[in-house]
Amino acid sequence: MKSRSIILAPFFLPLLLIVTSAVPNQSPLFLQTSDGPSIENARANAPEIFNAIHSSMRQWGSSLKHNGMSFFPATVPKGTLFYHGTHTPEPAKGLEWLAFEIEHAEFFARSKTGHGPGGHGPGEGPGGPGRGPPPHARMDSHPTSKHGQEIHGTSKDKNEGSHSYLHVYQTSKPLAKLLYIDGMSAAKTSMGTLDSTDYIIRNISHASTEPKKDRIRAADLCEIGEQWGIEGFLRMESGFEIILCKFEDGLKFLSASQRDELPRSGKGDLRTFEYARAVGHRYQGIMGGRVEVDYSSMISAFFYPINLTNPDASRSKLPRLPAPSESDHLRRIRSDLLELFVSGEYAKGETINWQNVVDMIVTRYSDRLKFMVQNDTSEATVLSEIKFLLDLHTNYAQIDIPSSIEKCANHFLEPVVPRTEADHLIHAAILEVSRNICRTLFQVRELLNDRREVLKKGEEKQLIQALINQLDWTTWLECGKCAFDEVCYVATWPWGRSEDHTSPGCIKWDDIGDRRGYWDPGH
Repeated sequence: MKSRSIILAPFFLPLLLIVTSAVPNQSPLFLQTSDGPSIENARANAPEIFNAIHSSMRQWGSSLKHNGMSFFPATVPKGTLFYHGTHTPEPAKGLEWLAFEIEHAEFFARSKTGHGPGGHGPGEGPGGPGRGPPPHARMDSHPTSKHGQEIHGTSKDKNEGSHSYLHVYQTSKPLAKLLYIDGMSAAKTSMGTLDSTDYIIRNISHASTEPKKDRIRAADLCEIGEQWGIEGFLRMESGFEIILCKFEDGLKFLSASQRDELPRSGKGDLRTFEYARAVGHRYQGIMGGRVEVDYSSMISAFFYPINLTNPDASRSKLPRLPAPSESDHLRRIRSDLLELFVSGEYAKGETINWQNVVDMIVTRYSDRLKFMVQNDTSEATVLSEIKFLLDLHTNYAQIDIPSSIEKCANHFLEPVVPRTEADHLIHAAILEVSRNICRTLFQVRELLNDRREVLKKGEEKQLIQALINQLDWTTWLECGKCAFDEVCYVATWPWGRSEDHTSPGCIKWDDIGDRRGYWDPGH
């Protein structure tokens, strides 16, 4: 995933030689090696790193860019509420799942003898035809993990589970040693959603992507986590969830409510719509201060010299990791990730909220860039918009375009001082993205101002559109405000058609139905 260079007019070529920083006195805290992270790799993959930070812990961007390549330590504060659907009123023990949303957990509040309240969940869900039982449901058999140990949390009581229950838990202490795996890392597909989990953390090349095998994956993660000092793994599918390795440690059991066992169906049943609505409420973030991400400890494949080209040309915008047997670099990433948590010594230090920095840049430019390439936006209007964006960085008493570009590129980076290795890599990536934005806008401004240049029709819009294509921001696929009987619908595993991924839109509550077709069935 290499960023493409913008073609510059001759008077912009000297700018390519400028390498400045908002923090010139700071130097990277790491020694660059042939297989390790580097500033060069961060610059080469700058748009991807920028977008990974922008989409982190956000359902929208993580659904569109579902093949996550990055890891972040994360903390859940004391007092946070979670939900868990199961077949017993007794508090869960050992390894289990926590849902951030009520509707997500309700889907898994099923009895062992049936499909729980109302039969199937939205679109028949993960437990639908050909997909095995719900991935969070306990199994009647006793599967073993990669390391051959029987997986805890399975039940031998054949009389247990004739009803379904929704549990409510509250954290009794901060869950301070969680690992957030970005993208849609809980999606059981062979499209790349599980690459970072299976290839890097589990270090295996051929893992089943069947939903019913996810408990084996979770058991492997928790065995590895016990060695590394990780207490749980934060992932996303149709909703965010935590695989918590020891339910007895850090959770307070508040209640267990038996669910209505009577089937509900018909045109008035809103469960599918309400689940989709709940997912939509988290498009722009988990909200409620429920998760704190340590961006200053980010580990990303985009930092390393790895070929992340997707072998499926139809999905070229979605990166893929090579299998462990094909790349020594994955072992280096795994080692660097282990070092964050090794011996249980990880403690979150002072961290920079890089997502705040990225948000400032996106909100500054996203709508304005799109406005400038609309068919009915005139050259004069484009010039006026660019003047509005660039005047802050222009001293008309003594115009110095190279200096103005650097002022523009560094503007939102001025308040931050990188301290960690990840900080320096992220800073380099964001600066590269910002510089490309500013350089392009100054180039277009000069072209429109210089009437001696004969512009090809729409040349200024072509330059801006090339920038938009390179940035690839997920904001440009947002629906806008839908009607109250609609939901903005994007493909989230296991539901969604192909068009729901490429062109999300507002869907009426009674038209959601069984939307399938985008996600592969796993194997």
